Amino acid sequence: MIPAFVRRLAAPGLALAVSAASLVAQASGPIISVDTTPLPPVAGISIQLGAIGANTDAFNTQLALQGRGQLRKTIPTLGVESWVRWNRIMLMAGSHTYVPQKARATNYTTEQTGSFGQVDIGIPVILARTTLVYPLVGIARSANTVTLRRNGGFNFDTSFRDISSVGGRNVEITARQYQAHVGAGLDHVFWLPWPNMLMSIGLRGGYMTSIGDPTWRSGPEKVTGAPELGLKGAYARLTIGGVLGKRRYAIAPMIGSLLPHIGR
Repeated sequence: MIPAFVRRLAAPGLALAVSAASLVAQASGPIISVDTTPLPPVAGISIQLGAIGANTDAFNTQLALQGRGQLRKTIPTLGVESWVRWNRIMLMAGSHTYVPQKARATNYTTEQTGSFGQVDIGIPVILARTTLVYPLVGIARSANTVTLRRNGGFNFDTSFRDISSVGGRNVEITARQYQAHVGAGLDHVFWLPWPNMLMSIGLRGGYMTSIGDPTWRSGPEKVTGAPELGLKGAYARLTIGGVLGKRRYAIAPMIGSLLPHIGR
């Protein structure tokens, strides 16, 4: 579980690290002012904190039949997103990680972790010097991992040579699925005297749904007969980040945030 969770956190972390280097590089240059900075902004990056609906009804029905803890219908998320703009077209890409959750029952504990990477296209309908308002549409690739643990008086310090004889205590399964969503965004640009740079704060909201059936696996093995478990419902996010002076500064963090979700 720990390595898998670390991998899911790596996407926002990698993108944030690359973007931080870009921002530092800008900050180390000549001091600029709002009057000499190209506005409206042509690129940016933001950290995003929010929540999204999950399609857990069918999965929770099966968990209840087994006497297991049930999953929440709303998932808190933490992510990072980069974007570039060409006149009235915006391209956005980012990665979001679920805040892990646990649901305990008498004999079992259910744990859920996950993440999703997304690519969006936005069309600014309001394009002022310090304000952008845009509808957006996009696709995403989600990974939902559920771990079913048995409670009770077990010794969890297992010797490697005993693994084959004590299997079945914990089961980890992952559903990967494509998602589609529509929404809208609002970004407001402001000047921060320290560290002498343009910042942005904004809101995102919309609705996400599933495309096709999920692919379930437990390690390398395919799992059949599992109910659907994907992202489905309204989402809302608060964004805060920095304005990048050139479009090329956003390319590396955009690619970095999507890499963990490609080919999985």
